[in-house]
Amino acid sequence: MQCGAVSGLVAQSLTYPLEVTRRRMQTIGVVPTAGNESSTGVLGKLPGQSNPDTVSSLSSPNEKHAKPPTMMRTMRHVMHEQGIKGFFKGVSMNWIKGPIAFSISFTAFDFIQGLMESESEQEKRRPKQYR
Repeated sequence: MQCGAVSGLVAQSLTYPLEVTRRRMQTIGVVPTAGNESSTGVLGKLPGQSNPDTVSSLSSPNEKHAKPPTMMRTMRHVMHEQGIKGFFKGVSMNWIKGPIAFSISFTAFDFIQGLMESESEQEKRRPKQYR
């Protein structure tokens, strides 16, 4: 059990930068990046600066559409904006949340599986000393 816990923490820690990148990319349209409501844009753009990720529309030269950033561009922005620490912000809370979430999931699975099993299936799972 301890090996599983340690391997889970290591896997969570190694993949967390990808989680941060994914979350950044998902919140680009949700988090305000311009105006009085934003202090720093999602990708590090200060209010009032032009967005380097905009391209002119083919239909109208005055209309602008935001290009979705690539994963590598998002990672470069995080690295430039916050350094390597930016990729691991919140990892300690993830270490706390992970075991709790997994234990709830496994407990719920075992409970529901027990409700769905027939008497003969429950008898097969019960240790011989308790039969």
